[in-house]
Amino acid sequence: MSEIILKIDGAEALQKSLRELMTRMSNMSPIMKAIGDRVVEQTRRRFEAGGPAPDGSGWKTPKTANPKRIRTLTVSGHLRDNVHFQVSGKNTVIIGSNKEYARIHQLGGRTAAHIIRPRNKQALKTPYGVFKKVNHPGSVIPARPFLGLSEANTRDITDMINEYIAAR
Repeated sequence: MSEIILKIDGAEALQKSLRELMTRMSNMSPIMKAIGDRVVEQTRRRFEAGGPAPDGSGWKTPKTANPKRIRTLTVSGHLRDNVHFQVSGKNTVIIGSNKEYARIHQLGGRTAAHIIRPRNKQALKTPYGVFKKVNHPGSVIPARPFLGLSEANTRDITDMINEYIAAR
């Protein structure tokens, strides 16, 4: 009978490393938290620079002047300061904003023309959410995506994950 015998030197060390890696990979929440922090930081820098969108396209300049506007998408800084993340489970991080106007700035669209501005200027509850006064009902707001990952952001996060995997 012919046989080949292979002996791998250091097999125990390799098995130990693989077990450590499997343990780290079974709960990615520490790296998800770090990624959330990094994406929020990257998004805030995008606001500070006045764009561009994650795909590299510039944000459209607003048509109307506002003396309080510091730069596109920044009048008070509330939208920029309300980009947050939440780790969901062991392998997911969710990044977004709780501001009611974040969606229309991210995706663009028509302001709520069907909503009548209340005389007392208090919030108006509708089946579509809570709306505050609408200065120009029916206006079309162009998309100015502020959430998302640019190519550089993606490389940065990939490097973070690789470092996490390689850590001992």
